[in-house]
Amino acid sequence: MPSLHHKAVAHLRPNPDGSWEVHDLKDHLIHVAERAARFADEFGNGDWLRAAGLLHDLGKYNPQWQEYIRRSNGDYSEEENGQD
Repeated sequence: MPSLHHKAVAHLRPNPDGSWEVHDLKDHLIHVAERAARFADEFGNGDWLRAAGLLHDLGKYNPQWQEYIRRSNGDYSEEENGQD
């Protein structure tokens, strides 16, 4: 299983036990796309909203964004990331 620092994340949330709940970025994009498509199907635009849902957070795959997400949520270790 890949470690937290090798997995693209959409969001992180601390658990009461000190561990981190990871919202996988790929899963997040797919879930949003499916939900948006269900809403828009009523108007015959599900395909457009599915595409928009898949793209809405695509920039979070950028390594700098991944670092920002981890730092801003407190789940970051310079040692684990090969820095002094």
